Amino acid sequence: MGSEGTLGIVTKAIVRLLHRPEATVTLLAIFDEVDQASEAVSAIIAQGLVPVALEMLDKATMEAVEPFVHAGYPPDAGAALLIEVEGLDEEAREQAETVRGICQELGARELRVGFSLEERERLWAGRKGALGALGRLAPSYYILDGVVPRTKLPAVLRGVYDACDKYGFRVANVFHAGDGNLHPNVLFDESVPGEAQRVLDCGEEIMRLCVDAGGSITGEHGVGYEKRNYMSWIFSEDDLAVMAGLKQAFGSADGFNPGKVFPSGKGCGEVSSRMRAAVAKVGPDAYV
Repeated sequence: MGSEGTLGIVTKAIVRLLHRPEATVTLLAIFDEVDQASEAVSAIIAQGLVPVALEMLDKATMEAVEPFVHAGYPPDAGAALLIEVEGLDEEAREQAETVRGICQELGARELRVGFSLEERERLWAGRKGALGALGRLAPSYYILDGVVPRTKLPAVLRGVYDACDKYGFRVANVFHAGDGNLHPNVLFDESVPGEAQRVLDCGEEIMRLCVDAGGSITGEHGVGYEKRNYMSWIFSEDDLAVMAGLKQAFGSADGFNPGKVFPSGKGCGEVSSRMRAAVAKVGPDAYV
């Protein structure tokens, strides 16, 4: 509901039953460059297609996953798109052919298609094992969550790599490209003095990139602790006052997940030792 545990009152739930799709087709498209994969995402959506899944993995992510998943990612590939369409059998196959054509036109070096459950699960294995595999690349990672217009994906991703280079961090991108929902995983070592703070500073710069591109500071994981001082980037003082007032009206004792979402009054660079430790160990989502 977007309240992140600070306020939640359910008065009604409406559900709708849907038929199981007659057919599901999964495609894996391998590209030499991240820009090519990003352009393919925009082109697929521009075609009027709405895949049930449209995920991207970059070179670093594939490097981490391949040794234990054996998905067959070429070691020199820059990015891969995992695309899934469903519907009536003929419809799903037509959509899959359209997606295939778009990816080929935009430079996909290899395309794999899965029709059976076994084939599709094999294609999905790399994506599902991605986050767990990042420990092979670094002792710690900071998973970020922002959202941008899909047409801005190529530019923002370039900015993400540039920001991480500036701070001296490697980054592994694996995210919901079809939604413009970015998840850069900034790789670092918590045992190095100052790295936990630097990774948070890097994350702030990446969040700023998302907002400046017309996006937001969260796509799905929420604001939590580390992004609450960025709320003023996307909301006015009046907006924040109304939201805080509503929370206060229903929880004057601050019993609903205290300290989350709303700015604390501290500077953006100030982070509690509790937050720094949480980021170092498991990423910000542990406290969202």
